[in-house]
Amino acid sequence: MSLQNPANQDSTATTPSAPSTLDSGMITTQASFGKSFCPRFWHSRFWRYTFVRLLYLLPVLLVASFGVFMLLRLGGGDPVAQYLSLSNLPSTPENLALTRAKFGLDEPLLLQYISWLGRAIWLDFGSSFMSGREVAGEFFSLLPTTLELVGAGLVLVIICSVILGTLGALYQGRIPDMLISLFCFIGVCMPGFWLAFLLVWGFSITLGWLPAVWNGSLASFVLPSIAIALMSACVSARVLRANMIEAASARHVIYAKARLLPKSLITFRHVFANALLPLLAMIGMHVGELLGGALVVESIFAMPGIGLYCIQAINNHDYPVIQCFILVLCVVFTLSNLLVDLICAYLDPRIQP
Repeated sequence: MSLQNPANQDSTATTPSAPSTLDSGMITTQASFGKSFCPRFWHSRFWRYTFVRLLYLLPVLLVASFGVFMLLRLGGGDPVAQYLSLSNLPSTPENLALTRAKFGLDEPLLLQYISWLGRAIWLDFGSSFMSGREVAGEFFSLLPTTLELVGAGLVLVIICSVILGTLGALYQGRIPDMLISLFCFIGVCMPGFWLAFLLVWGFSITLGWLPAVWNGSLASFVLPSIAIALMSACVSARVLRANMIEAASARHVIYAKARLLPKSLITFRHVFANALLPLLAMIGMHVGELLGGALVVESIFAMPGIGLYCIQAINNHDYPVIQCFILVLCVVFTLSNLLVDLICAYLDPRIQP
């Protein structure tokens, strides 16, 4: 009778047999199929992160809409009195009461908000207090021009910030870097409306190169785009410069220099690529800045956008128009930030929780 080692018995019993050639080929084929057709975008971790971020939008928009609705009612100014004044009607108690009932301002604030929110979900923002026309129809007919202006400004922000930030980092401490820093300092300090007046005086009145008012051509986009984009471009350029300088002192960059790799390869593949994520994150913030700057700039260049329309509504305390503008602004701002965050999470999975 021979005794066997228990360890050998366990190993013999538990060790699986080697897969056959056909099985190994199938496994290899399945693995290659997964690698080629299941990129990082389709991983469940990324989708979980996307789903959670989408859920965050609902409370953000609800809080923003509720805050705007209440602040307009509690911030002073009576749209009823303004309406009667513009209509050349006496502000008697009877007229005030009838007008409040007509506009639905005689109900409690909470009921007014619930009623407005229920209609706003279906893009029904009510009628303007002053003109009596539907707000959604007028607003969304003017919105494309504003979005085109914001899109042109965003392109300028990206191009100018990349060029100025990269040059400032490459020539750190030298004359080009000092000139770029001075230009960015002036650009950050200069208000958009004042820059718009300077651009009109310089390029339209003095030189006559570009139109001073809107005429529907591509040339009429140039000056308004520069006016709303300069401040954001200067801020992004300074951020990109600082990130590239920090990335240039990383270990992998020092190792790449020790391997005598080409300078252009080190700059754009190892330094610029690692400094790009913060710039992408700022693009979502710049969308809100450009939309806010477009309000004043559009009125200066007489552009048929939502700028002049909303400024008149603010002066007249036209609640439906103001609420529509701020709600659309919040939606565009949150969606742009969400898109930028998802792009950053896709490029750098470490951002995902």
